[in-house]
Amino acid sequence: MLRQIHIFHKNDCIYNHTYSLALGDDELNNVIKIIQSYIDMPMIGKTFQKPVSDHFQIFHRSEGEMLFLFITDLVDNLEYVGPTIENTIEKFNELFPTPEDIKTSTNLKREYVDFLREQQYELHSKIAIVGPHNSGKTMLFNMFRSNGVHSIMNFASSSIYSIDNLKFDLWDFELKDNFSLLWSKFIQGSDLVILLFDLSNYHLRVINHFLDLQKQESKFSKLLIIGNKRDMVREEDIRIIKNELDLSNIEEISLIDAGAKEKIRILISKVLNLKKLLPHNFTEMFNNAKSVESDGNSILAVAKYKELIKISNEYQDFTYVTDLKNKIKSLQEKIDEQVKNRKEIDAKRKFEIPGKIQFTRRIQVQPLPRSDTLIKAPPIEIPKSPTKIKQKTEDLMLFSTTDSSDGEEIDKEDITLDINKVIPEEKRPTLEVVEEKNEDYPYMLQQLIEKQGSSLTLNLCEQLLTELQKTLSRPLTVDDLELAANVFVKHDLS
Repeated sequence: MLRQIHIFHKNDCIYNHTYSLALGDDELNNVIKIIQSYIDMPMIGKTFQKPVSDHFQIFHRSEGEMLFLFITDLVDNLEYVGPTIENTIEKFNELFPTPEDIKTSTNLKREYVDFLREQQYELHSKIAIVGPHNSGKTMLFNMFRSNGVHSIMNFASSSIYSIDNLKFDLWDFELKDNFSLLWSKFIQGSDLVILLFDLSNYHLRVINHFLDLQKQESKFSKLLIIGNKRDMVREEDIRIIKNELDLSNIEEISLIDAGAKEKIRILISKVLNLKKLLPHNFTEMFNNAKSVESDGNSILAVAKYKELIKISNEYQDFTYVTDLKNKIKSLQEKIDEQVKNRKEIDAKRKFEIPGKIQFTRRIQVQPLPRSDTLIKAPPIEIPKSPTKIKQKTEDLMLFSTTDSSDGEEIDKEDITLDINKVIPEEKRPTLEVVEEKNEDYPYMLQQLIEKQGSSLTLNLCEQLLTELQKTLSRPLTVDDLELAANVFVKHDLS
């Protein structure tokens, strides 16, 4: 099935259309590198084919300065998609003689989108319902078919099945012979094969036969295995069935249940990787990002635009991706310029030449002493020979006799230390480093960080300022707060 169309004018991708999920933005850029030589030097009038993964292939064709790139499943061949490629190019040239007009002409673009949807239907993408006789295939076919049904002899019916703005040819085969040679013909060329069997009455050999047919006749098609009549078997029987078939991807359902149709629709969409619509609040998120940008909060605006690109890539909707990337590039250049200017201002502040110092009072300096006023030290006499001074033992006393008699007689027990006058060690005066703190600084730092599109709790802000003051060994300033906020936000958003 056709999944994506990308149109290039020279080196610029001017239009994208996604039918179902295939290549994201990064994968598409890798494919562009592969075909870059064809963009630079177009080979007019020839269609080229190349597989690019285990699931997808590309077809590309050049016309003048234009290159048209088509992404399809591996099941499709050039003979099958060739007419669609030529019709798509012809219609584009008819509506847009000036290729760049597709970016601005809303009405013509809408007409072209409608045409591309018709081309998808013209490809007649095929969903084939197969399985053992009496498994519920016709009931499933009638559940999803449109009003018109085409019968082929007495063993096959086809109808149109619409899902997510796409149309498929839905086929039901009513062969009673499970091993008929016609089964292989019916499976060929299918985009999706739905294998339906009865959980309450199945034959392992028959189911394996249909699995082998899918691998042999349509190995690139998607496969959805559904076990019907879930209400008639027990939970332990389901485990036995999965073990016997050696399959873990069996979907169990009862077609008679009220929610069976919606459940199978979701399964088909999931297996085929059909495109989902963007979230309903995407436009609101886009307008909010533009409002933040207009308010001058460039960092927060970049974060919001990146989130929108992530969503667009997830849904593979390329409508906004180019504009969002351009906005981010412009804002990032603005942010880098602001950072550069701020660094230059900070550098000038650090190396600024101090101004003239003015004293508030007159300073008087005493004159240095003259040579004639210097006091000469007395000469030192060095004895010619050492002399010994005789001392009596009684002379070696701490107190003289008079000191002992004049003072009061003190008993040895009276020689005590007044404990009340002793200062405990823990109360002895020490030099304390007084840290000047401003209680508003943590709140101011939090506000600066939130203004730049990030967040930090008040407690962590206070811890950050404490560490910063210890590092700087000086009281903090408002400039220190702004610098700390810038460094944190840059690290947080990187």
